[in-house]
Amino acid sequence: MLSTIKIFIQEHLIISNETEEDESSNIQLAAAMLFVEVMYADHTTNSLEEQAVHSALKKCFDMTQEDIEKLIFLAKQKAKEVTSLHEYTSIIHRGLSLEEKIRIVEQIWIIILADNEIDKHEEHLARKIADLLHLRQSEFIQAKLRVLDEKS
Repeated sequence: MLSTIKIFIQEHLIISNETEEDESSNIQLAAAMLFVEVMYADHTTNSLEEQAVHSALKKCFDMTQEDIEKLIFLAKQKAKEVTSLHEYTSIIHRGLSLEEKIRIVEQIWIIILADNEIDKHEEHLARKIADLLHLRQSEFIQAKLRVLDEKS
């Protein structure tokens, strides 16, 4: 298992000379990191949130289920070392369009609402991520409202 993950990292998730494929992999890892951080924000996780993270990655990126599993495993490992989200949000900010960044924030709201509760830590983290992605407050609120509308 670990050798498979090491190969995956070497093939897909190493920041190198910034080829288009490397940049795409870095964006995927950055998004996975944000999704996992949001999942952990309320200090509890459950299968609904785990499934929401899987679904978020599937909706945002064209990836196989196996690659999603590997990416989430790597994101969970890296989450233990994270001291700042800036590294990950800057990758997303540089690499995605405004619409794609808004879709990331919508997926964050789906993860937050997976357990039908909005914890203050989760909401704070969502706001922080939106700010770091340079989204306007109105874009952040509209993303939240779209997800809330779909949920009801």
